[in-house]
Amino acid sequence: MKRNLWIGILVGMLALTVGGCAPGRQAAFAPEALMPVATVAVELPPAEEEARMVSLSSAGADMAAVASATTTERLVIHTADLDLIVPDTEQAIEQIQDLAEELGGYVVSLNTYQYQEGLQGSVTLRVPAESFDTALQRLKDMATTVRRESLSGQDVTEEYVDLESRLRHLRAKEEQLLEFLDRAEDTEAVLAVYEQLSYTQQEIEQVTGRMQYLENQAALATITVDLIPDALAQPLEVGGWNLPGTIRNAVETLLDVLEFSVKAVIYLVIVILPTLLIIALPIVGLVFLIRWLVRRRRR
Repeated sequence: MKRNLWIGILVGMLALTVGGCAPGRQAAFAPEALMPVATVAVELPPAEEEARMVSLSSAGADMAAVASATTTERLVIHTADLDLIVPDTEQAIEQIQDLAEELGGYVVSLNTYQYQEGLQGSVTLRVPAESFDTALQRLKDMATTVRRESLSGQDVTEEYVDLESRLRHLRAKEEQLLEFLDRAEDTEAVLAVYEQLSYTQQEIEQVTGRMQYLENQAALATITVDLIPDALAQPLEVGGWNLPGTIRNAVETLLDVLEFSVKAVIYLVIVILPTLLIIALPIVGLVFLIRWLVRRRRR
């Protein structure tokens, strides 16, 4: 049997070598001349036959992956960052929450920062990818000024197709290991196959999880909005000098100084002076007592 196999391989290699060395004479070879090579009967052992079937299965999976790459819908992860100047931050936050619910999305995070001039906030929301442009336009309509807008899209189609191909290979491997596990007779073989099966199933879970993550990220776009009230906005800048900001800072400094002065006077009158009096009265009384005793002794 092995002799017939090697004879078939040698004859095939010889035919390929002759065909490759004489490209100008390829038309002279008729299909009938190669019939003896094609009709060589080769019987593969069970192990080699199984390996050949695995190879054919892998080749079929690769061809399916190529076909899937051409037909799979593009998976693009959309993200956006906006800086919006709004009249009322609290009202804008409520409008954003209502917008996310209206479009079938949800708010991921919400942070607010309280300043003397007003409330500043940051909201991250996720909306369906098909409503991405609508959400952006609605958000910009809430603002008096769009200070910054940043859009990005990440195409993950190639990674997703690769994961699909890998998942098919792992599924085929899992089926073969299950068959081997059923045919295993001794304990050592069962343990070896079970170890490989567990590792393969773990890889399947990892690939499946990654695919689900990419699908979710592509299905829902992520938008981060920073909300700035009009009181905190500083639109007037001349040569890097912000006149309204400078005036506001000066007024704030003056108020801080006045506040400190008033607090100092209050502490001086209410706390420091009474404390000094309480401490000084016994000392003064003791001094007068000593002077009176000295005078009396002299007399």
